[in-house]
Amino acid sequence: MDTKYGREDLTADVLVIGGGIAGLTAAVSIKEKNPDLDVLIVEKQTCGYSGKANKGGGVLQYFDLSRVNPVEFAAYHANVIGCFLGDQELMIKYVQMNNHMFDKLVEWGANVPKREDGSYDVMPTGPMTAMIGIDLDVTLKVRRTAEKLGVRIMDKTSVTDLLTSDGKIAGAVGFSILDGKLYTFRAKAVVLATGSQNYRIGPMWGSGRGDGIAAAYRAGAEMRNTEFGNFAQLVKVRSHEEVVFGENFMYNKAGEHVTKNFRTGPEPDISGSAIAEWYNQMAANMGPIVLKREMPEGGGPLNMLWKRPYGQRFWELNNEHAHAVDGDDMEVCPMLIGEQSPVKVDHDMQTTIPGLFAIGDASYCGSAAPGAVPAPPGRNRGSGILNAVFAGIMCSDAASKTGAGETLPPVCDKQIEDCVKRLYAPLERESGCKSKDIMRVIHKAVGPMERSVYMSGHRIETAMRYVEKAKSMLGELKADDFHELLNAHEAEAAVLSAEMQFRAAAMRKESRGWFIREDYPETDNKNWLKWIIVKNKDGEMALSTEDVPWEKWPIKPPID
Repeated sequence: MDTKYGREDLTADVLVIGGGIAGLTAAVSIKEKNPDLDVLIVEKQTCGYSGKANKGGGVLQYFDLSRVNPVEFAAYHANVIGCFLGDQELMIKYVQMNNHMFDKLVEWGANVPKREDGSYDVMPTGPMTAMIGIDLDVTLKVRRTAEKLGVRIMDKTSVTDLLTSDGKIAGAVGFSILDGKLYTFRAKAVVLATGSQNYRIGPMWGSGRGDGIAAAYRAGAEMRNTEFGNFAQLVKVRSHEEVVFGENFMYNKAGEHVTKNFRTGPEPDISGSAIAEWYNQMAANMGPIVLKREMPEGGGPLNMLWKRPYGQRFWELNNEHAHAVDGDDMEVCPMLIGEQSPVKVDHDMQTTIPGLFAIGDASYCGSAAPGAVPAPPGRNRGSGILNAVFAGIMCSDAASKTGAGETLPPVCDKQIEDCVKRLYAPLERESGCKSKDIMRVIHKAVGPMERSVYMSGHRIETAMRYVEKAKSMLGELKADDFHELLNAHEAEAAVLSAEMQFRAAAMRKESRGWFIREDYPETDNKNWLKWIIVKNKDGEMALSTEDVPWEKWPIKPPID
């Protein structure tokens, strides 16, 4: 069907949806494996500037493989971070590929600081790990490499739905956010690299809108670990500037060092227990919570360790703003970031829909590699960008083979017609609510720490009432232009993500890793070494469980 905004039908061997570091890595890796393949990246903003790799601290996790045994790190991770909910085989592979990933980034033009002897300029962060800073132009560098290899790039085009044929991927449907033009894409393989769900709360993380997750869910792909979409970070109350590692120096109004209430020794990063302690102190009228030690704002001193000219001014402006707003005020509170990343994938990053791959922050928890934590930083600083690179490389072999198939799959005209009606529906309504109205309701569900991080059955029920209210508003969602149309579809994705998150949270009756329930405070290895699976069945959200196959992995959990 045509539209009043026009229509264009495009084809590719491999369609990559999302032009951040994950999508670019996949596109480059696929072209390196098979230069003859037609690879197309479709990005709703601008490829090379989109995503999160160019908006944060820009650190990569480094393993010195001459002294780090990957199995030993997997053991540490299982016991301290992932709490035996993680796929140990995938974690071991991630560590084994660490040096290869660094070398590929350098080969693709990224600025990775090195010492005079040619070794990487790493900073130790623990007994087995280190970090190194990468400049924030990394995605621009890899975009240039992709273009040199012949990857086609299409900016300002939002993909809203995936197309299937006989249970396999067939392509996608989207529109131009500039003029509303309809695009259909036929492809033999599709790589979903659209990022996580961050609920538009934290400004630095706001690009994670979950629209790719929603598209995969509607197409029938299974989701895994949706309850781990609740990452929160301590921020300054006034400026909302992140205070990395501030949880080590938390004091209440009586001057008591409350960190000691939840932390008995060194930990790799902030945990949900820090958020629970903040909540309990505030509930007991022992707030405000302040930091009693001078802390870096926006990671300032850390960013000075390496020469990264592209990002330097970015951090300087951040720090100047925070200091102007906060002054000497060191009061902190938690801010929900989200980081839901649930698209279920195998070790090739292929979803439960053949031919559809999901990588980076779309499938971090869905891969099960990290276990009981949300997507990066997920108590594993430096793993965010590197996991995106890892997943992009891991999918490239199977995606390139699928893309080399003989014929493009057929697409169903009725399926396209249904997608198009859904796509433009907010533009066709004469009146209704706006996306910001729906997001205000969703923020009431996910924003309070006692609903999303330090949970209980009653508080989850309260959150779900807000989700149901937002869900009831979707049929009245109105857009006045194409940018608002984009926001409308992203708001719809936020409602879906929140529903998946809280329904799975209500189902998991234990506390494990980042997931904390006040009414079920203990970890239950006897009954809950399980992944929660969410799937769209005829328009209804169905939840089930899948046993974690821990028997086949080298590190075994304690079973009571």
